[in-house]
Amino acid sequence: MSTRLRGPLTPDDVEGILDDVMLWINDPEIVKNLARFDHVITRDEEREFLKKHFASPTDRVFAIENERGQYVGQIGIHQIYWPAKNGRLGTVIGRRDEWGRGHASAAIEQLLPIAFEKIGLNKVWAIFYTTNARMRHITSKLGFVQEGVLLDEYFHQNAFHDMVRVCMLKRQWNERS
Repeated sequence: MSTRLRGPLTPDDVEGILDDVMLWINDPEIVKNLARFDHVITRDEEREFLKKHFASPTDRVFAIENERGQYVGQIGIHQIYWPAKNGRLGTVIGRRDEWGRGHASAAIEQLLPIAFEKIGLNKVWAIFYTTNARMRHITSKLGFVQEGVLLDEYFHQNAFHDMVRVCMLKRQWNERS
């Protein structure tokens, strides 16, 4: 299995991935771990969101591709806070037939040197539901450390949810390289 990243994506890339994104963006099983999905998202809404996101000075987004060069999802560093040199890791594998093939782990492994060496971050952090065993396993396996549990951090589907926050510091990444 060979996973590769393409990007960072720009507003010019939107039309090239929009069909693929629309296949998963409204699938409750795929987006259940993402906070912003509280209504059906239209093609025009997603197009505008992606254009804005890809042009943002605080986001770097990459397409995740499989060994055949097919789009399988996205990964990015978001909410980059330049004064502290940190940013939030976000990833989604949008094709169910590609789940369990190691794409998320491989994509994170490829993104970390970009985050630390090219972007110049000191810290990459992630936040996920305490019930998200997949992300807990992946981040733990890759050497992220748990910073804490944020109680009632998200309100989604009429309920509060506790969230786990994990991070990788540049020095930790350097030590494992």
